[in-house]
Amino acid sequence: MIPPYTGPVVRLVATGLLVALAVAASMTALTELVLPGPWVRTGLLGIVLVSVATTVTRGLMDARARRRGTTETGSGSALPTLAGAAVAGWFVLSRFGAPTSDPDLLVGPEHLGRVVARLGEAGEIIRSQVAPVPGTLPIALLTVGGTLAVLLLADALAGGLHWYAGVGLPLLALWAPPLVLVGEVPRTVFVVVVAALLLLLTVSPRGGPRPRRPERPPAPVRRAEGFRSVVTTAVAVVVALGAGLVASASDSLPGYAGAWYQAFTTSGDAIQLSEDLDVLGSLTERSGEVVLTYTGPSEGVGPWRTYTTSAFDGRRWQRGDERTGEPFGPDDLLWPDDVDQGDLAGARDVAVTIGSLRDDQLPVPGEPRRVDATGTWGYDAIRDEVVGDRTDEGETFAVSVRPRDLDPERLRAAGPGTAVDAYLLVPETEHSADVAALAAEVAGEAPTAYDQAVALQQWLRDPSSFTYSTELPRGGTGDPVWDFLQHRTGYCVQFATTMTMMARTLDIPARLGVGFLPGDTVEESEDSSTWQVTGQDSHAWPELYFEGVGWVRFEPTPAIQTGAPPEHTTPRDDGTAAQDQADQVPPVPEQVPPEERQEQQPAASAPPVAVSGGADSGGPAVWVWAVVGLVVLGAAAAGVALVRRRRDDGPVDAERAWERVLAALARDGVTLPPPTTPRQAPEAIVTAVTAAHGREPSPEVRDGLHRIAEAVERSRYAAPDGSEPDTDLAELAEAVTDGLAEARRARRGVTSGR
Repeated sequence: MIPPYTGPVVRLVATGLLVALAVAASMTALTELVLPGPWVRTGLLGIVLVSVATTVTRGLMDARARRRGTTETGSGSALPTLAGAAVAGWFVLSRFGAPTSDPDLLVGPEHLGRVVARLGEAGEIIRSQVAPVPGTLPIALLTVGGTLAVLLLADALAGGLHWYAGVGLPLLALWAPPLVLVGEVPRTVFVVVVAALLLLLTVSPRGGPRPRRPERPPAPVRRAEGFRSVVTTAVAVVVALGAGLVASASDSLPGYAGAWYQAFTTSGDAIQLSEDLDVLGSLTERSGEVVLTYTGPSEGVGPWRTYTTSAFDGRRWQRGDERTGEPFGPDDLLWPDDVDQGDLAGARDVAVTIGSLRDDQLPVPGEPRRVDATGTWGYDAIRDEVVGDRTDEGETFAVSVRPRDLDPERLRAAGPGTAVDAYLLVPETEHSADVAALAAEVAGEAPTAYDQAVALQQWLRDPSSFTYSTELPRGGTGDPVWDFLQHRTGYCVQFATTMTMMARTLDIPARLGVGFLPGDTVEESEDSSTWQVTGQDSHAWPELYFEGVGWVRFEPTPAIQTGAPPEHTTPRDDGTAAQDQADQVPPVPEQVPPEERQEQQPAASAPPVAVSGGADSGGPAVWVWAVVGLVVLGAAAAGVALVRRRRDDGPVDAERAWERVLAALARDGVTLPPPTTPRQAPEAIVTAVTAAHGREPSPEVRDGLHRIAEAVERSRYAAPDGSEPDTDLAELAEAVTDGLAEARRARRGVTSGR
């Protein structure tokens, strides 16, 4: 709070500082989308320069108006905003229009051309990448330039129009991107911005003429106003901190976590798997809609794969051009390699009903299969996909699966297959050699390609080393795979991508499979079961190629999401597949946010996994309830205090009534010199108000001033006689202040009508 007796310069500087602080804090919210770097310092420097330009220009215009004795100050002029825009334009052209990263003091048309070109580059980056992106020069130009534009608008609203409540509107331009794309802004940003905006509301503009030689109020008044300023500032900060704590607590309360973000990402009824998988992106909310329902043998048929991909550019998996498949019949065995059907297991017949899945690839198991489906479907043997038509709700098709014999000894003897370079390509990055070295350290000493793959899978599934979470920590190396290997936190895309890349460094052909986990059993009979697969079962896994065997699925994602790994990937020392490996998976503490799965149910073959944050599972953390309890107690205490204060408030005495009148005068820019006595005060006030408004106060106001001043004089200098005042000073003070307010409004109406 700015005390009423402070001059216009202090108010002007305070307004500029608070606006700059709110904008600077809001700019740092963009670090959720743009990795922190030199652009943050550049943005802060630009905010300082533009704020100084607008504040100094507005101050010079105010001083000039006071010297001339006019009321047309710089507050209502567009000149300060134009001056700030000029400085902002020069700053942007100097910092981002130079041919190199070094700024140019002198700017010209060529700088403008480079800025326009770099804005186009920033647009391409935004369209092609997913947050957080590196703070390259084009992105820095976009963020800093946008921040300065927001600053100019906020400064015009506060310093020019005095519409302090509207300053938060342009700040939404800086808050909206992280809120919509990431789902949050840093708590510190929230607290600082809210506190600055609350304090801004206490900075009221001064009106009317100002004395050339202002007099300071008495020391007790200054101390009281100073105390009020400190209390107001503290209250603003406490309110902002309290709001931040409540917001943090609500994130952990059942049903409230991520609610704001979910309002922008609510899943519809139709589901389609993304074909552009970004390794740096956190997993957004997945739909609980039923994708498909199938009935088949109780042993199941494994995950349902929709598509495969092999092209990884260091950050994204990309499908490439669409391909058309070859026609097939219900008796054709769909498999990319020639296979002796005599070596395959007996058929497992499955009846499938499509739910909310809308895709142009048909989900099929990852083993050799026959498919009997209506519509125009074709088989792409290179990608091992059934493509062409589009699935529709209620559509049915039949699958007959012939599993291969994936005995560990057979896989050991097979060795890595010969494949095209696309399945061995590892993107060149600053840390690609580090990834290869780590792969060799983890699995390089294994005797066969199969044992190397198993070693990688077991290492990645170790819950003591890796954490399953849909929220990714921020990486800083520019290599998503290496970032994951450092913070070791992620979901299926990170685990599958990392194993695929590490396998390729060991010369094992590898690709990514994308589809759905087997789902949950909803009905069982003696010889068959029915499963339901929902959008929350969407999944990605690596597939490695072995000579004479073909593509084989591995499962590096931890058991908390996937259950037990495939039996053929868990050999015993004697070479046989481990049937009870799942029972050896240790429980994992809670790592899955509530939005990851609406119901924490393990996969069909998964063991029960403990999902708890402590002894009391299923409830929010203790600190959440503590914060909520403190807020409730604080609200109750405040209510009691207000009730007691009302009870303690007796009749308004003379000093309090006089204080209300002086406060109303201060809002008009009228102050009394310290030597003014209560007896002199009414005439001095009438003179000052007449000078400010152009006409004398009404007779009622003058009479009220005299009566309150007389009461003050008696209270200060007359001996107390114990009698009650014969005048309701509260009503009298209210009548005087209302009369002064009417005069002020009338003055503004006359001025605006000229």
